[in-house]
Amino acid sequence: MTAARFFLFAVLPFLSGACLAAEDLSAEKKADIERLLDMTGTTAISKQMATLVVTQMSQAIKRARPDIPERIIDTLPAEIDIVFDENVTSFRELVTLLYHKYFTASEVKEMIQFYSTDLGKKTIRVMPALAAESMSIGQRWGQSLGPVIEQRIKARFMREGIKL
Repeated sequence: MTAARFFLFAVLPFLSGACLAAEDLSAEKKADIERLLDMTGTTAISKQMATLVVTQMSQAIKRARPDIPERIIDTLPAEIDIVFDENVTSFRELVTLLYHKYFTASEVKEMIQFYSTDLGKKTIRVMPALAAESMSIGQRWGQSLGPVIEQRIKARFMREGIKL
């Protein structure tokens, strides 16, 4: 429930600004952005978000109410998928406005041209794995720095006469 509330509070402020930005979004640019979203599979992110919500919600419910039967918990994916499927259009609209905010009409056309090339198609194909592996590497790298950071902070505090 908390994740859903956070999502609503994070999205609602954006909606009012997004509506203002939509005023100068031409029909041609909007169509190009939608084509780009289709090419890159951007709206498939909503399915990934649904999976994340299912995982988080299942874990939260199991912690809060361990008495709930697993067969009921197993119904969550279908219910959450329905909600996301019914609302994917609004997600697509928000992402369209985001692209409109950061890219000009000609830049969107250039991206479409790029993603139509063999390299662009490969980029689309490998980007999810590349992003996932990069996040994993970043997490391990950050964790490896933990002991070094701890030593430096302790040394700094010691110089200030503070013992941790």
